[in-house]
Amino acid sequence: MTTTAWDGIAALIDAQKADAVADAVLTLDADGRREVAEALPGHVREVRSRRETWEGIDDYVPALRAAGAGTLGGASAVASWLTRRELTPRQGGGHHDTARLMRLWEGRDDAWLADLARRLTFRLRGPGHAGLDLVLTLLAETGIEPPDHDPLITGWVSSLMPRKDDPLRPHLLPRIFEAEGAGRILRNRGSWLAVLGQSAERGEVDREMLLDGCVRRFLRGGTDLDLRFFVRLHERLAPSDAEIRARARDYARLLPAAPGPVAELALGLLAERDDLPPDLVIEALDGVLFRAEARLVRPGLSWLERTVRRRPELADGCASALARAFGHESYAVQQRAVRVALKLPAATDGAVLRDAAPLLPPGLAAQVVARFGSEVSEADPVDDDPAPPVLAAPVRERAREPAPLPPPITTPAELAEALQGPIDWAVSERLLAACVRLAWQDRDALRAALAPVLHKDFHPYIKRLDFWLAPEEWLVGIGRLLIGSPAGHNGRRITARAEGPPLERLFLLRFAEVHRALEDGTPPPVLLAAPTRPTGHVDPLALVERLEECEAAGVEPGPADLQQALLRLPPEPDAEAARRAGRLASRAGRTAARWLAEGGAPRGEVGVRPVVDDRPEVVIGAEPTGLPLVDAVFTAPSKYVDASWNWHWSSWPWLLPSHPDVVAAHLVPGLRQRREWSHLYIPVSALVDRTSGTGPLAEAVAFFLACQLALPDDPEAGEALPTLAARGDLPAAALGRHIGRLALAGEIKLVRVVEALEGAAEAGAYAEVWDVIAAALPVLHPEPGRRPPFAHDRLIALGARTARWAKASGPIPEIEELAGRKGSSNLLRAARTLAAQLR
Repeated sequence: MTTTAWDGIAALIDAQKADAVADAVLTLDADGRREVAEALPGHVREVRSRRETWEGIDDYVPALRAAGAGTLGGASAVASWLTRRELTPRQGGGHHDTARLMRLWEGRDDAWLADLARRLTFRLRGPGHAGLDLVLTLLAETGIEPPDHDPLITGWVSSLMPRKDDPLRPHLLPRIFEAEGAGRILRNRGSWLAVLGQSAERGEVDREMLLDGCVRRFLRGGTDLDLRFFVRLHERLAPSDAEIRARARDYARLLPAAPGPVAELALGLLAERDDLPPDLVIEALDGVLFRAEARLVRPGLSWLERTVRRRPELADGCASALARAFGHESYAVQQRAVRVALKLPAATDGAVLRDAAPLLPPGLAAQVVARFGSEVSEADPVDDDPAPPVLAAPVRERAREPAPLPPPITTPAELAEALQGPIDWAVSERLLAACVRLAWQDRDALRAALAPVLHKDFHPYIKRLDFWLAPEEWLVGIGRLLIGSPAGHNGRRITARAEGPPLERLFLLRFAEVHRALEDGTPPPVLLAAPTRPTGHVDPLALVERLEECEAAGVEPGPADLQQALLRLPPEPDAEAARRAGRLASRAGRTAARWLAEGGAPRGEVGVRPVVDDRPEVVIGAEPTGLPLVDAVFTAPSKYVDASWNWHWSSWPWLLPSHPDVVAAHLVPGLRQRREWSHLYIPVSALVDRTSGTGPLAEAVAFFLACQLALPDDPEAGEALPTLAARGDLPAAALGRHIGRLALAGEIKLVRVVEALEGAAEAGAYAEVWDVIAAALPVLHPEPGRRPPFAHDRLIALGARTARWAKASGPIPEIEELAGRKGSSNLLRAARTLAAQLR
């Protein structure tokens, strides 16, 4: 039999010998290369067919890339081949075959290589930038102008240092100021900052280009993260007086709206200069005093005061800018603005300041009116303390009416259709019950209905082969078992996993039991634990009827199914159901009879005890039942979480419908997790929805609420505050203690908690917020000479406002002591205001 050129290349590809493929390709003539090029796409499909759909072919990729790179003719065809989806690493990263491919292209002309370089550049994508090394090598070898493509720039800055001998540096370095995402990458690469600064000092990099690039990037806008590197680079370059003067108008344009660090930079460059044009000074002052950040407005006020002293002819313009600071949210800033206003020259036109006086508190407004004449009319009140907001009805109620249960599935066709749709807890229960019932009634009909659906490429849920941790995965596995096409999984293995959350194991073990029963040929005719009520409960008589059906069929129910059914019984005894169950001979029937007579699951007493560092630990007290899964549920959960498990915690209330406090206790370990662990993290609002904030888990609710209030960009905990307040079960005193202790320990940022409390107060929960603050302030009380946590003054100021709205009275000794100290800091002024309010 004659061996073709393709036969030899195909054998080397299948052997995964990339270097041998490259060597062989180089020996081919034109006809041989054409033959290989035509056969390659079909061979990719052939290789894919040898694997399951969810598996990749990464081990074949180097050889396939070499074959295509050496045999395809046009640059367009080569670029398309190298960036095929099948030949892209599934886990990201590079191919590490640049040297091999460049060797294959040694005979190509410069125009072809340049064309390939451009095409591959435009196919770069972040964040992995697969193929970047090859693109950079081609651009350097050909010497062409690199195409304008942001992923090229972000890939270049993330993979290389700005070397002096890099031929691409003159082309790519100016583009770091334009490329989207470059700043975020560079902010963590301090070496770039040092190298660029040193290169500018030595004249290796155009200093003007760097300065203009920074300013241009500032003017384009962006977040603090986008611009932080460029701020540090600008500071590193330390522009001269002439360089600042040439860019002064651009710096002034940054003051009103640029992110804080950029505005601080611009303000620092302009504030010490006396040679700026008058209109530019007024524009800059107007922009900075418009800002909300006190750390910018305070130096802006100093600049204004200094400007009026040195250039009194600008006093009228400065007064207009100064009026903006009257509306600042900080009392200290308003007070400082009034002091500056009172020092303005006598000839200053004070009309604009007089008009802005209603923005000030009454005492400060009176000083402005006295200095600049006229009176504040009744139409322009100076009282900045409006009526307190009204607390709305709870956003979420604990006892919500659940949605009705969908009707049971009665036909194989209906099951096949439902298996392809979205699956929540109720649907998964419905599907599992239908699999059992229909397999018992007519397994052949069920197989015929499922086979067209559960073909090899149907895998919307199967994510792993070694172990299934989701009901969707188990349902697909059960369906494949029914049609005679198992997914290579042993249904018994889950029973060996003892370390998972008890409610999660209880949920999944029922799926594993069905899988195992189908494997063994001993499936039950019906599931005991399929809910009959929307709450997740099982009707007692329905349970007895199912037990009777299993006994008549000679099948003993699975232990997980039985124990789940018992946990779903209503908490009241049912004498009639107990009598019927007592007539059954099966062990399951006798167990059910005892439970029905006694009234369901044990009365688990849930509580919290403080442990190390006052962190709450959940305890559950219940008499053992002898049923291992039930006893595990009524045992305190471990505070450590097995990260290999996916928590379907939203389904847990329906597994234990008569014991919401026990369900809430099992949620506590998830509250400890970091939010980025999305499959483990549980928001405290979930606990709030399922238990009273002043009930047995009050300390746990308070502790984790304090922790999650401090999370950035996470509004759920803050939204839970008015909900708990409206329900009357916010554990205010405990929450305040935990906030104070955690803030002092540096475990949370107090400023984020204060922002959440401000939102809750504005939503009408001001009385409860005051109770929280009143409990936190004694804990936070700083000893003389000790630095208080950041935003402590803001917390006290919020306390003064909420205490006024709540009409609270009675001194707090720690605030009285703080108010009596000497000094004029924001903290002491806020303490004096609160102390006076409480008196």
